[in-house]
Amino acid sequence: MDPLPIKQDEPKSQPTRWMLKGTLNANKSIVSNEKLIELPPATSIPASSSFSKEGEVSALQMKFSVLLEQELMALPDPKLLAAIDPWMGVRYRSGGNSSQGIDCSAFTASVLSSYAGIQLPRTCREQYQQYPKVEKDEIQIGDLLFFRTRGRTVSHVGIYLGNNKFVHASSSNGVMVSSRSEPYFSSRFVGARRVPILSATESAFD
Repeated sequence: MDPLPIKQDEPKSQPTRWMLKGTLNANKSIVSNEKLIELPPATSIPASSSFSKEGEVSALQMKFSVLLEQELMALPDPKLLAAIDPWMGVRYRSGGNSSQGIDCSAFTASVLSSYAGIQLPRTCREQYQQYPKVEKDEIQIGDLLFFRTRGRTVSHVGIYLGNNKFVHASSSNGVMVSSRSEPYFSSRFVGARRVPILSATESAFD
């Protein structure tokens, strides 16, 4: 297994914003032949809205629109994306809890701590036992998804982000976005749990 490079912290300056000159495509985030026009810096995006101003999107939203294959209006809370983004590409390390390496349950705990100040139990099994069950057809963005990747007990966890996609610390590729419909994950899916403070923005698996 080749470890992925550790993501460097992004500059603290105001992110570049872009205006779409054209329309959104129903199946893709942006029509490929449209142009992007750079705009002057704008105020930061409120956590409660996907857009700061009509027609403006952040680089972070553009990135996750591609990763999640979602239109911009369907993306999760930008504050949740901002909590996830620094971990993208960080390699997996069992028992790890830093940018030098992190495991799946430490990743979910770190993201939800940054996002909403929630202190999750440290292990995957404890997280599974701690929170209320969510039926498969009621899964929402922010719910925890659990899998059996080894043995007969829960051994892996990720965070659902909509469009059947979830983010997790993969033992083979580090922190990444995967699809729950991939045969490997669909055959090992155990169930979902909801951390109560998280609000729903989409009802889940297609």
